Amino acid sequence: MNPDLGALQQLSSLSQVMLADARSSDWESLLQHEAQRRTLIEALPTDLAARLPAAAADEARTLIESCQRCDTGIRALVACRQAELRVVLRQPAGVMSGPEHSEP
Repeated sequence: MNPDLGALQQLSSLSQVMLADARSSDWESLLQHEAQRRTLIEALPTDLAARLPAAAADEARTLIESCQRCDTGIRALVACRQAELRVVLRQPAGVMSGPEHSEP
């Protein structure tokens, strides 16, 4: 197997794991996997398209498109989480709600 195609397969696998992390709100794992993926991306040659044999180009394109679909899903889930955190962070510090926290 072409090593560049193998790296793209690893990239696709990591992207799928990251999407699963985001779906389960496992943000720590998401960050760890994203760091692994970034390292893998940085190791890919800048002339990847030129280096791949024509027979591997279609598979490479499919793997890259899979990564892009995962990224779209991850971004949507992260955006939802950021919106949730904005709501929480807008609550004044020290303010607790509920009857057990009421002043007499």
